[in-house]
Amino acid sequence: MTTEVKFIGTEAAMADLRKWADQVAPAVTKASEPFADRVADQVRGRVPVVTGQLAGSIGTSNEEGGIGVGYDGSVPYDGWIEFGGGRARPYISEGRYLFPVAAASEDEFITVATEAATESAERFAWSTPSA
Repeated sequence: MTTEVKFIGTEAAMADLRKWADQVAPAVTKASEPFADRVADQVRGRVPVVTGQLAGSIGTSNEEGGIGVGYDGSVPYDGWIEFGGGRARPYISEGRYLFPVAAASEDEFITVATEAATESAERFAWSTPSA
């Protein structure tokens, strides 16, 4: 006795995945904006403050495929404060403020991104081909 297995809808499923991929990244980015604001606030709270310009230069920005947190470049010494490398300030390759805060926030980001992707998938109008 021979059993035949027939897959239907492969092309439709692949087309759906391509369409959904175009929607999921913007959904995750939008859902991540409040998270990125919280990370920026945490970094602002950790950097040294003399005039407040350094803390004021930390913000979020839309990046290709996501959202970023960083210095806006308006303070010429942001790299030296973050990484060091002279004047009795040792160089620290991973930085002192941005990366440590971001790394500590990784689990929260994974939760935010997973929830946004799941919600996007649940809202998507998936094809339902029949034989």
